[in-house]
Amino acid sequence: MGYVLTDFTEVPDLVAQVTKLDNSAFAEYEGAMAFDEAVSGWYLQRPGTDLQMCQAALDGSTLVSQVIVCAQPLQLGGRTMRCGIIDSVATDPRHRKQGLARQLMERAHEAMQAAGLDVAVLYTNPFDHPYRFYGRLGYVERARASMMIGARTSPSECGAQVVDASEEADSLRALLNGYYGSYEGFSPLSEEIWRWHKVASPVKPTVVAETSGSGAVSTATFADAPVRIEGHDYTVSMAYDIAATVMNADAYESLLSLAPRDMLGLIVDERSPEYGWAESMGLEPRVAEVSMVLPFSSEACAALEEHSAPWYVMMESVVGV
Repeated sequence: MGYVLTDFTEVPDLVAQVTKLDNSAFAEYEGAMAFDEAVSGWYLQRPGTDLQMCQAALDGSTLVSQVIVCAQPLQLGGRTMRCGIIDSVATDPRHRKQGLARQLMERAHEAMQAAGLDVAVLYTNPFDHPYRFYGRLGYVERARASMMIGARTSPSECGAQVVDASEEADSLRALLNGYYGSYEGFSPLSEEIWRWHKVASPVKPTVVAETSGSGAVSTATFADAPVRIEGHDYTVSMAYDIAATVMNADAYESLLSLAPRDMLGLIVDERSPEYGWAESMGLEPRVAEVSMVLPFSSEACAALEEHSAPWYVMMESVVGV
């Protein structure tokens, strides 16, 4: 078929077409979230997203395959690297097995290298066919996480309460940047990223925090997410950006007990202390998720050889919140 390979600047009615393609391509996947145009439009405004770096295959004027790329600084191998985050690799089911995803990924790699990025990072399920596809492109598994789902525990008496993400931005950013400072996969929360992720998001996340005279001492964020688990659709409170100056199992459970919905979800690295704390609360691993990396620079290759740590899962890259 006569496909045109181009970048996102040449895709007509971009937001509507990305929404339609995401929903048709990901409907079969466990843990997938349904998208609407408000979420897609917000997602394409993610800081670091360059429409010229994002790749598309058009059948006439119809978007049938895509690769979205966001360039952000990311902690990898004990260093801050210039990273290209690969998201929403999708092909319309009617146009699969044409080599489109491979061609678009190769074009994305060329664009990232031309921009001077050190490494590409993506997320996928290790038990689905894309995992093998990415392996053939040279990606290697860096960390394995699980989407854990379970009932929220009874709200506990703790000092955290719902806060305004704009008013408390500086204090909360400082707490989160400190807490996840040693985690791989974490992009330090700049003012721009914070505004996009916590304030401008159409899913309107709920941010809770406990503050003292010196600033925030604990926090968690919850966003409603419709996810598909074992063929059934659920709306859960996805929890992320959970941090405290002194964190332990009790503090973790207290924060998560403030979830707005009875059903709670989170995605955590299986090596992290948070995984064990979530298990002790009765949350069960339901969907596996791995981070995979493809280094471009010699600096990235060396860093990935030298150091490894628990992985911070980007909720916006996995379930779109």
